[in-house]
Formats: sequence, C-alpha cells, structure tokens
Amino acid sequence: MKLETVSERQAPFTGQGGSIMRFIVFASLCLAFLVGCDEAGNSGDKNVPVDQVPPAVRATADKAVPGVQWEKAKTETEQGQEIYELEGRDSTNRKVEVEVTPEGALVEAETEVPLEEVPLVVREALKARLPNFKPEEVESVTKGIGSAGYEFEGRDERNKRIEVFISADGTQATVEENDD
Repeated sequence: MKLETVSERQAPFTGQGGSIMRFIVFASLCLAFLVGCDEAGNSGDKNVPVDQVPPAVRATADKAVPGVQWEKAKTETEQGQEIYELEGRDSTNRKVEVEVTPEGALVEAETEVPLEEVPLVVREALKARLPNFKPEEVESVTKGIGSAGYEFEGRDERNKRIEVFISADGTQATVEENDD
C-alpha cells in the first residue's frame, strides 16, 4: 500500500479546476447561510412612516405607553408573524419601544428606566441570581396581556452579552445569551 502526498496527486482545491471548486464551495456556503436565515423566520426590517402605521397598531401603542412621541416605525417578521415595532420617547425623554401585531395585539412594550427606579425586590432577585452582573441598560417591560417585569442587558462573567428578565414581583427570572 502506497501513501500519496498532496504533491503526488491533484488536491481538490488546487491546480486546474481548483478555482472553480473553491467558488462552488463558497457559493454553496453563502446559499446555505441565506436559506438558514429565512427558515429561522427572520426577514429584513421594513421602515414604515409613522403616519402610515395602521390605526389598530397605533391605538394599542398609544394605550400601552401613553404620551409617547413616536419617531420611527418598522415591520419585521418574528417566528413567521408580522410585527410592527414603534420607537419613540416618553414625556421624560426616555426611550420607548412597542411591538404590536397588525390586528392590534400588544406583543411587548419596553421603557428605559434608571436602575434606581427598579423595585428593590427585583434588584435583589437579580443580585441573588447573578451577583457580579452589572447592567448596562434597564427597561420596564410589559409582555402581552399583563406579564410585567424588568429587562437588564449587559455582560456576564464570561463577557458574553446577556439579557435578564425578572418579573415585577421578583419570583421569575430568565437569562438569554445574545449574539455579539
């Protein structure tokens, strides 16, 4: 049995036809990546002029966070469902984001808040769960009909970006790693 070295036989990505093979592999990888994004249910965001947001969406957003001056709107697809996302600032100039279905159902409302304004029970629950975590952003969150709490964004002890949700009563917590 004779062992061949690369120089004794033609390697699949070198020599004549190698450039074509490299191109085919590269194109296949790009196509697989693009198809994977579509199968995940995420499509590109589409900006929508605020004055063209459907009335049911606007009414829900206005009710969820009264007094907001809406600055931007877009549609996006999350898990196969179209969602309107409105961004603006409240009367105290805090950043607000609201997600609403085209039919007017509230998905989520988030309002930026200073850490000092988060109830003590929530801050204690966060410290008990992640004692070394230092939040970079804090938001008051309402999800759907009634689930309320606070979302903390920052880096964990491994320097991974994470998002921590603590219920308003401090009894429930979820941690998600974000892609950097």
